[in-house]
Amino acid sequence: MFDQLQNMMATPQAREMMFNMIAREVAKAPPERKEALSRVTVTLERTERGMHLDVSRSDDPQVEEVVSGAIENWTDMLSRGFQSMGFRVEIVE
Repeated sequence: MFDQLQNMMATPQAREMMFNMIAREVAKAPPERKEALSRVTVTLERTERGMHLDVSRSDDPQVEEVVSGAIENWTDMLSRGFQSMGFRVEIVE
């Protein structure tokens, strides 16, 4: 099952569909919220066997909620994905 999900998300078409859905939801946001989102920088540093994610702060409380929620959800999804494959996962706070 996990292999099927992983393979499905590995296709450019499936990823494009998911990101288009996200973009449509963001497009519904008020202009000031979209402006606040555009001021946040997300930096992904790719390493040989991992990555480091850094997200800058926003002066908009709702954008901060979005960032916190996204980090929480992606951390949960990634950790559960690796756990389901049999890896030991450690989340460092």
